[in-house]
Amino acid sequence: MSEPAKLHRCSYTFLHTELDACWKVEKALKEEGIPYEVVKHGYGKSDKSRAEVIELSGQKLLPVLELPGGEVYRADSGEMAARVRSGDLGRDAA
Repeated sequence: MSEPAKLHRCSYTFLHTELDACWKVEKALKEEGIPYEVVKHGYGKSDKSRAEVIELSGQKLLPVLELPGGEVYRADSGEMAARVRSGDLGRDAA
């Protein structure tokens, strides 16, 4: 990937535990050395507070990866982290 991916995540990811969905994906990106930038989204899960996420991905859950090729990827955070670690990031999901 030439451009960095964009990790859309909650603004309160600071505990850095496996219980934090956004941290799971961010940790995988760091471990794999994949360049990314963080796009923080505010508190709350209402349609109003997550309007940008809904516009981007069609749903309101985080994390969401916006890849340089235009793919917007959202799945369970464990699946997302596994895909990052598999080297398949940027390829169509199977």
